[in-house]
Amino acid sequence: MDSLNINQKTIGWLNSIRGVSNGKIGKMLEYFDGNTSYLWYNFESEKKNMQLKEETISELIRTKDSFEEHMLKKLNEENAFAVTIFDEDYPAMLKEIDSPPYILYCRGSLKDINNLSLAVVGSRKATSYGKWAAEKFTRELSELGVNIISGLAAGIDAVAHKTALKCGTKTVGVIGCGINVVYPKINEHLYNEISENGGAVITEYTFGMQPMPNNFHDRNRIISGLSHGVLVIEAQEKSGTLITAGHAADQGREIFAVPGNIDSIYSKGTNSLIRDGAKITTGLNDIIEEIPLLKEKISKINKAMDTSTLSGDEMKIIKSLMSGTRTVYEILCETALDTPVLLSILTLLEMKGKIIRFSGDRFTLCQ
Repeated sequence: MDSLNINQKTIGWLNSIRGVSNGKIGKMLEYFDGNTSYLWYNFESEKKNMQLKEETISELIRTKDSFEEHMLKKLNEENAFAVTIFDEDYPAMLKEIDSPPYILYCRGSLKDINNLSLAVVGSRKATSYGKWAAEKFTRELSELGVNIISGLAAGIDAVAHKTALKCGTKTVGVIGCGINVVYPKINEHLYNEISENGGAVITEYTFGMQPMPNNFHDRNRIISGLSHGVLVIEAQEKSGTLITAGHAADQGREIFAVPGNIDSIYSKGTNSLIRDGAKITTGLNDIIEEIPLLKEKISKINKAMDTSTLSGDEMKIIKSLMSGTRTVYEILCETALDTPVLLSILTLLEMKGKIIRFSGDRFTLCQ
């Protein structure tokens, strides 16, 4: 960034000082009628009305004049930028939630941040079943052009980000530390891949902020806030993932949970979510029917395809693929066609340009 606007300068300055929380920034803005310029230029004369500790006020005054230069230096060192709730490119869905972050520090691009998005979250200590489910659902959502939001943690989060990158869809990682702090260190390559491939790594925390436990509770409201729904793959009984689901419920987002082994500690959280009203999710259709934008997207794809010349058996396969990518075995189960007949029709539909074959004998509709 070459310069900061008055919103970025003022909120970045407040946010950079220990003792000035997101909530306190909100109260200070309210005092100045939401005008960042008034706050910047009148802070010292109104400092006694800010309900801040003396040491916090002293630190704000001490850093004020040099702050813009300092912040620009830090942003440019990290190839990052800042956006505030008053700026045009701030994510639209985040403005809808309670206590939205007043500033975000970002690496990458927010260009498609307002597109259809789903959060895929789960346990850091994922089982092989959890990793399989995370890859399956993320791949199918990615092939429908859905943005994937997650928390850049180990386990399910990492699988979701990696799968989205492999499928060429946009993915956003929301972290609970400063933009210049990589946590966990094992995911450093993911930070770079996400920001270099059209996605973004974002945080509300200032430079150098370490990943404190309380940060992740607040971080999770951003994950759900950016998403049209939250898919929970695996979660223990007292898991941070369940906090994300709680935020999603408060924000009016759809909550989906993949059922798991009743004897596994990694499924106790997801099974509890289902008991408490989350949508049991065993296939992509379970998600599609609850997200109007996704249902509309599928409908447009279906309408665009000319099926007037297709046979009854060909239509069975087309209908099977209308809700996403399927393997030969999955199509076989859904259509009840004989295997030789199915394989023959799949080849025919591929030649007619109606379907596409991926590696691993997976099929999807041409779009």
